[in-house]
Amino acid sequence: MDKFIPATHDVVFKALFARNTDILKAFLRDVLDLPLSEGDKVLVLNPEIVPLVVDGKLCRLDIHVETDKRKFNIEMQARRQGFSPERILFYWSKMYASDVRESAVYETLDRTISVNVLNFSFLECEEYHTSFSIRDDREYKQLTDKLSIHLFELPKVPKELEADNDRQMWMRLIMADTEEVLAMIKDTTTNPEIKKGADKILDVNADIALREQIWARDKALYDYWNDMNVARREGIDQGRESLSNELTEKWRKQGKSEEEIAQLLGE
Repeated sequence: MDKFIPATHDVVFKALFARNTDILKAFLRDVLDLPLSEGDKVLVLNPEIVPLVVDGKLCRLDIHVETDKRKFNIEMQARRQGFSPERILFYWSKMYASDVRESAVYETLDRTISVNVLNFSFLECEEYHTSFSIRDDREYKQLTDKLSIHLFELPKVPKELEADNDRQMWMRLIMADTEEVLAMIKDTTTNPEIKKGADKILDVNADIALREQIWARDKALYDYWNDMNVARREGIDQGRESLSNELTEKWRKQGKSEEEIAQLLGE
């Protein structure tokens, strides 16, 4: 097998959970403490591994999920670039309002839960799991349960494998970066879906077609951020040149010599 690709890669993450609803259901049940049973249906609205680009833009590989009276937006964030609380709210609001019609009764809108797994530290706290809701600023009474946002910061997850801590074991599964670590997780956990998840990650790694897509997406991301950095540097250089020209013209009108202007510009 070529270089092992962990589930912190958004393509592997989506392939793992979008293609295996039993694993996805167990993941949501365990990490969010939801009372999901075998009889509860979990529907993935976008199960396909989406195209790399749409209209010239890289696609988000999030997972849209529906259960009874709940909707989920699940996403693996490998990079900090472009991530912000406002981004979370934007995509939460789009999913929450996706069923709104002109005659909608707002009270019937489904509870919408945003699940963000981050491969970087983001909040100034020690806990790896943080949840947010809408509450009163004084007495912390909940206004509504329709909004729920969860952040899981992988660098803060304890390194120890605890067999009876399913939430932590799911995070360790996502972080597993070698076949040996996956084997340790399988040997430690008693959770059958986590064991199955380890096997599925190996299957994804053995999928040649999917690995080609992963390579293409990585290249597209690299090219995108490289182009952004080049454009930023060019913009800075153009801005400096424009400012230099403006100052030069201003100082010339003030009667300063070319030598004085060069010294002022640090040339």
